[in-house]
Amino acid sequence: MEKNMQGNRNHPLIAAILWTCFLTLVAVAVYLSFQDGEEAKALGRQFIQFLAGRKYQETEAVSQTQMVDLTYEVRQTGRAALFFLLGIFGTVAMHVSFKRCNWVIKTGVTAAVLVAIAFLTEKLKIYIPSRHYDYDEMMISIISVIAGFAIVSVVTLLFYVLKGIFQMLATAIHS
Repeated sequence: MEKNMQGNRNHPLIAAILWTCFLTLVAVAVYLSFQDGEEAKALGRQFIQFLAGRKYQETEAVSQTQMVDLTYEVRQTGRAALFFLLGIFGTVAMHVSFKRCNWVIKTGVTAAVLVAIAFLTEKLKIYIPSRHYDYDEMMISIISVIAGFAIVSVVTLLFYVLKGIFQMLATAIHS
C-alpha cells in the first residue's frame, strides 16, 4: 500500500527541471526569432564559415552560393531541432505536472500552446526591422514541434493503455 502511494506522488523537482528546460528553449527561440536581421547574420557567420571550411575541406574556395546554401541548411536544421525539442520538453512537462488531468484535455492544450509558439515566433517577425515572415519556415517550426509532441503523446498514451491492460489482467488473476 505504501509503495502504491509513493508511485502516485507528484515529482515537483522533475517538473521544475522540465519546465526550466522548456522555458529556456522558448527563450532561445524568441531571442533568435526576434533579433534584428543584421544581428542574426552576424551571430551565425563564424559558425557557418567554420562549417564551410570543414565541408569543403578548406582546399576549395567557397563560393557565395555555397555559403548561402550552407547558411540556409544550417538555419533550417537548427530551427527543426529547436522546435522538435520544444515539442518534447513542453509535452513531457505538461504530462508530468498535470498527471491527474484528463489525457485528452492535457494533450489538446499542449498541442495548441506548442503550435501557437511555433506560429507566433515566425509571424511576429513582420514587426522586426530587416526580418520577414516566411510561410515555409513557419511550417518547419510547426511540423517539428508537432513531431516532438506526437512522439511523447503516443508514448504516454501507450503507457496508459498498457497500464490499464496489466491492471485488468492482475485483477482477473487475483479474483
